[in-house]
Amino acid sequence: MKFGTDGFRGPADTVITPEFCLSLGFHTGSIIKEKGYDSVIIGKDTRVSGYMLEAALQAGFISAGIDVKLAGPIPTPAVSFLTATYAGQFGVVISASHNPFSDNGIKFFNRHGRKISRELEKEIENRLQNSSQPLKAKDLGKAFRIDSASGRYVEYCKSTLKGNSIFQNKTILVDGANGANYKITPMLLRELGAEVIQVNCNPDGFNINVDSAVLNQELFKEYAKNYNFDYCVAVDGDGDRLVLSDSDGIIFNGDDILYTLAARNKIIGKKASDKVIGTTMSNQGLVEALDSIGIGFIRTDVGDKFISRELVKENLNVGAEPSGHIIQREYSESGDANIALIQTISALEELDTTMQEIKSKINYKPLTLKNFPVKNIHIIETKNFNETIDDLKDHFPSARISVRKSGTEPIIRVMAEADTEDDKDEILNRIESLIV
Repeated sequence: MKFGTDGFRGPADTVITPEFCLSLGFHTGSIIKEKGYDSVIIGKDTRVSGYMLEAALQAGFISAGIDVKLAGPIPTPAVSFLTATYAGQFGVVISASHNPFSDNGIKFFNRHGRKISRELEKEIENRLQNSSQPLKAKDLGKAFRIDSASGRYVEYCKSTLKGNSIFQNKTILVDGANGANYKITPMLLRELGAEVIQVNCNPDGFNINVDSAVLNQELFKEYAKNYNFDYCVAVDGDGDRLVLSDSDGIIFNGDDILYTLAARNKIIGKKASDKVIGTTMSNQGLVEALDSIGIGFIRTDVGDKFISRELVKENLNVGAEPSGHIIQREYSESGDANIALIQTISALEELDTTMQEIKSKINYKPLTLKNFPVKNIHIIETKNFNETIDDLKDHFPSARISVRKSGTEPIIRVMAEADTEDDKDEILNRIESLIV
């Protein structure tokens, strides 16, 4: 099996099975032991299959002589945080993020709390071809449980505000997607002084991401009609992605959040904030808006791991994807919905502005992201397909076109951005005619 955009992912009964996780734990454990790691921290989201896969991974790592620390249901960025703060740790998250409950996945973090390198991914892929042979009993690892994992993480999130009391007298609706943040985000906000309304914060193992606003953004308008709040926050199943709205249901995506954080950082003179990192999916209107306030922009491939690597390479502070992965390196090496939430609201207060005013500063170009389920995902590699894409780029020289295979599902993801709606729609229609 090969690593996808964000680790391994697939149905828990056919792809991410206990047998696969046992082998993955053993071979990954053997490799990281050679690299000086002595233990791993394992966290998971709220899927029912997490219990099964956690046990298999635990057995695999122990059979390779690696100790295991179990953090229980906890968001992905909390595992990143714990991995970076415990000595000699490797991090493991059992989650399929925004996928339905029947799927699950595995992703890894190194001792710095960052997604692992492509070189280590290849090493693990190659080793998975081998059989497993547990060590002798005297050399096996042991298992422990970290009972304070959630509390440690919440305290750390609070510390990034340095005593700021802006959340007092604010009401915030939290749509937890019945996922890993179902308890932590409300706890964090209440401890900061906010009144919290909870929606989709009652996981049962099967309802993760069901009818959640992070996937169905029409729900933000419904929440605005049915509840009184200052802000609404929606997170995804594994808790690393954030979408915000105000009391009118005006949506703040990752591009809006990136602009807000960048503008605040420039005004207060934070180091390594003269440029920010985005991806090929970031709107060109964002790039132009940042340029107008003297902030440069660097694009990477899609995936927060690429943003993380570029931030390290360029020694920069902030990067984001439009989908809501926000990395602020001064606080975390991983996309962190909770820290992004409190820092974004704090930045709006510091800038004395509103979400609607921020959005008015960004002249968004017409852009559409469209997913096409396909039987043959390799169709985009054919000569005819690529010649058509080249023709479209020649005909629409100012447009941005991205076509890629999903790293987690049998889907082709198409992005088209152009100067006009008509141009954008023509590009999408031409591409769709080749795929469907």
